[in-house]
Amino acid sequence: MNVFDTDLQALSPVERAGACNAVSGDGASETSGEGRENTEDFSFLMKLVGEQARVAGSVLPALTCLDLQVIKQLVRKEFTLEFSRDRKSMSVYCTPTRPHAAVQGSKMFVKGAPESVIERCTSVRVGSRTAPLTPTSREQILAKIRDWGSGSDTLRCLALATRDVPPRKADMELDDCSKFVQYETDLTFVGCVGMLDPPRPEVAGCIARCRQAGIRVVMITGDNKGTAVAICRRLGIFGDTEDVAGKAYTGREFDDLSPEQQRHACRTACCFARVEPTHKSRIVENLQSFNEITAMTGDGVNDAPALKKAEIGIAMGSGTAVAKSAAEMVLSDDNFASIVAAVEEGRAIYSNMKQFIRYLISSNVGEVVW
Repeated sequence: MNVFDTDLQALSPVERAGACNAVSGDGASETSGEGRENTEDFSFLMKLVGEQARVAGSVLPALTCLDLQVIKQLVRKEFTLEFSRDRKSMSVYCTPTRPHAAVQGSKMFVKGAPESVIERCTSVRVGSRTAPLTPTSREQILAKIRDWGSGSDTLRCLALATRDVPPRKADMELDDCSKFVQYETDLTFVGCVGMLDPPRPEVAGCIARCRQAGIRVVMITGDNKGTAVAICRRLGIFGDTEDVAGKAYTGREFDDLSPEQQRHACRTACCFARVEPTHKSRIVENLQSFNEITAMTGDGVNDAPALKKAEIGIAMGSGTAVAKSAAEMVLSDDNFASIVAAVEEGRAIYSNMKQFIRYLISSNVGEVVW
């Protein structure tokens, strides 16, 4: 389904194929004889989306190259509303490249965290039609996305939506990012992409070695809580059937705690999801209040305060220059196993130094006394 309903007859067959929506089902939004929406048909839509998401790694790159050529013939990007952590989304404002009777002005294309984007959706596009997004349908979609994030695949999900009648560019205050969320409202849910981003195979063994060495590993991530907990289970941070109550928090849940409860959470929890950069600094402060020696990893500009505050700031080699300058250590290969290897090597050097000093004292003290 073409968002602009553009006549594609002028395009080649290959270009028309690239412009087709891979997720379509004309029967997925039928209503019963009484006018009620048959929400069970939404499972058909979500199943199609899921099948596409599972092969995203091999199919989407090829489709993207093809679609980009077609999209550039149909629309022109005017500007971008950059991502912000408060609304957890970003969008682009596009206008048609040429007049067409079926095209009614500009459109906005939005992507972001599913729970944030779907919360601002009032309708859903299924096939060639748009249907109201009822609370039941909304919960079904969110339940399916939670299942993707917490299932065996632990997919990282990204919701896609459009605003078919956005404000005029002249009426938008693009210098005030706090108003971006007002422009990304009254959205139409289009679909969801699930990206498989599994942890490296050596990480689980490294975490087990950290536990044996007395090092507590805490995952701090921007992913949603379900995905973060599922990955923690795969890595051995949590057991397969372990109850994570009081051991996993979102940034919002952490903010709702009292200062003393936050200190206790930092002492006992092993997973923090949907966090802001400020949460990292507070977690470091709370751990240091227990005389813990903290090592914090980060790659962004906003991570610099936490990297500077921790005893050992570890910046990613692929990170920003600001993060690298604030850190004591730069991880060139972005691999957690390298941190474990560095700790092992450092402890071996420290142990050898102690043994050497002990040897010097024991062998030379007689000469000093003599």
